[in-house]
This record gives sequence, C-alpha cells and structure tokens, in this order.
Amino acid sequence: AWRVTFHGEGHEGFQGPYSEALSAVCADLVSAELGLFVPCANAAAGVGDNRDRFVPRPSATAPADLAAFHFAGQLLGVAVRTRNLLNLDLPPPVWKALLAGREAAGRELGEEDLRSVDLSCWRALQFRDADGRDIPADHFEALFPQQTFTTCLTDGTEVELFPGGRAERVTPARRAEFRALATAARLGEAAAQLERMRAGLVSVVPEPLLALLSWADLERLACGSPEVDIALLRRHTRYRDGVTEDSPHIAHFWDVLQGFGRAERRLFLRFAWGRERLPLEADFTEQSEMKLFPSNWGDGDHVLPEAETCFFIVKLPRYRTRELMEANLLAAITACREINY
Repeated sequence: AWRVTFHGEGHEGFQGPYSEALSAVCADLVSAELGLFVPCANAAAGVGDNRDRFVPRPSATAPADLAAFHFAGQLLGVAVRTRNLLNLDLPPPVWKALLAGREAAGRELGEEDLRSVDLSCWRALQFRDADGRDIPADHFEALFPQQTFTTCLTDGTEVELFPGGRAERVTPARRAEFRALATAARLGEAAAQLERMRAGLVSVVPEPLLALLSWADLERLACGSPEVDIALLRRHTRYRDGVTEDSPHIAHFWDVLQGFGRAERRLFLRFAWGRERLPLEADFTEQSEMKLFPSNWGDGDHVLPEAETCFFIVKLPRYRTRELMEANLLAAITACREINY
C-alpha cells in the first residue's frame, strides 16, 4: 500500500521494511503509552477465554483518540485488501461490532460475548452461589448491601446505568433489570471507538463486501490466526543452495520450531519476515514462502542464524545438535526483533 524506508538502517527491497513497520504500528496501537486499547478483563485477571486480547479503552474519547481509531480501522481495511496481515489480537465481540455497525451491534452481542471478555463480571451478574443456585431473596441484601445501578467498565471507569442509578439499590426484584442494563453497558462501552474503527474500515473495504463476511471471516482476512501453524509453514518452505528437507540440521530446526510456544513462534516470524502472522493457506505466494539457505559465515557452534525479511530468507548454520540449534535460534530471535541487516 506504501513504501517504507528506515533511515540509518540497512535493508534490501521494500517488503521487509513494510512488514516491520506494520508490526511496529500494531505494537504501538495496543501499547500502554498510547492508551487506545487495554487488555480485556479476562486478560488482566488471567481467567477465561481471550487472555491475550485487547479492547478499545472506553475513556479514549478525545478527538485525537477517535482519529487514531479511524486510522486503526483503515489499517484493517488495508490488511484485508493487500493480504498483509496485522498483529492485532482483538476478541470476538470487537469483530462482531465492526461487522455489524453501531445500531446492529446491540442485537448481535449477548451475555456470552461478555463472558468471553469478562468472566468475573458475567459470573457476578448471574447472582448465584458457589453451587450455581439462585441466591434467595432473604440472603440477597446481605451479600450485596452496597450494589447500586452502576457498573465498572474495562478501564475501571464507573458509570451509572441510568440517570440517578448511583443512588438506587439493586433489590432481589430488580436483579434481572440490573443484569440486562449492566450487560448492555459493558458490551456497548466502546461504541464510539468501534464506530470510528468501522468508519475507517469501510473507507477502504466497501460496505457491501463486508456484508458477505462473518466476524470470523473478517478476523482471518485482516489478522489471520494468532497461532503460528508449523505444519503450514513447513508446507510452504523452499530449500536452496544444497540445503534439503532431509538435512540433519533442518530436522533439528523443525523440531525446535515445533517445540516453541506461541510467543517464540511469533518472535521467529518477526525475525525471519518482519511480521507475526502467517497467511491463510490459499493466500501463500512465492514471496510469502520461507526459503532456507546455508549460512554465509560457516557452521561454527556460535554462529547465529541470519534473516532477510524482504524475501523471507533464513540462513542456518549446520549445527551438530538440536540443543545448539535451539540455543542459537533463541538468541537470534530474541536479540534481533527489529529490522537492521
């Protein structure tokens, strides 16, 4: 979509810097310093689903913030149209809202969507005891003596569920009303931000085309899968200059990659290609296939792997053991997280 040049840093071609720039922009968008997105409640508490996902910060409503959300939506559109996937971890309710629009989002989202991002809040709204039974009316006020018609949003902001709600107690007879209002408030807490993101998205991808997609389709097209599928990568790897799939050090290489967790696999992709997501199976091209070459610096135990991110090239020394392959590969991918070769 555009060309990127890093001043003062060496690179060949344009794909590598472009991918690196996209990865850096995505990291900035969800950074605490920028304050546009925050970890969802499940991520902050380490419970439930989507523990690695971010949601728009409800209080990010300044004009500059909303302009940034519009830009984020445009980036999603660019990713869909160019197939350069973004490293943005957003939970299903965000994708559903982006696809449905502000008016329809309330119909599309329900209690299960709240559960997917804030399990603790969802559990509290059930008003059940530890055995899953409804709390009797005669115990309700003892257990919830201070509960009024307010709720806390993901960023800790407390809001009234209706004007004067802070002064009204939740009684057993009104618990269903409270649950409905609190659920609606939580699911709609970032409506302004998501509306700007959607506006940015449809400025790049025509709205009638979005109508053909499910929320899961939109996530896959814009961001791919957060999981780095090693079998998929292996199917789309080519071997050059005497390196073959049967070479002993290549067997060590695939064994090490298979043993990596999600974070290390993403670091490897960032090191080798400047991005952290693989294309969908149908979207692989010659440019997006990994190429494995021998090292230019020999096969010593302390020679590190090299990468050329513009061409998805990795140059591997012929390490004698799996342990050497793992140690040196980890050293390379953790020390070289930014393009500069």
